[in-house]
Amino acid sequence: MHPVPTRHTSNIVPLVVALIVVVVIGVLAIPVKQRCGAPGFSCATALDPRGNVHYYYEVEPLGVYLAEIVTGSNIRWYYTSGEDLARVR
Repeated sequence: MHPVPTRHTSNIVPLVVALIVVVVIGVLAIPVKQRCGAPGFSCATALDPRGNVHYYYEVEPLGVYLAEIVTGSNIRWYYTSGEDLARVR
C-alpha cells in the first residue's frame, strides 16, 4: 500500500509572502488628502474679496505621506492636486 501524499508547507510559503507583499503595497498606495503638500507646511493665501482663504492640497499615496513625516520635506509625488476654499467670515 502506498502512503498518502503529504502537502509540503514549503510550497505555500512563497504564496503567503507574495500575498503579504501585495497587501503592503496596496496599503501604501491608499490615497490621503494632505493640505499644503506635506505635514506641518503652511500655504494659506490672504483673504480674497469674498472672504475665502485658499489652501493648496495634494492627494498622495499613504507611503509618500509617511515618508514626508519622517523626512520633514515635501515629496512631489501625488495622484492629483488642487485648491480648497475655506470660508473665514
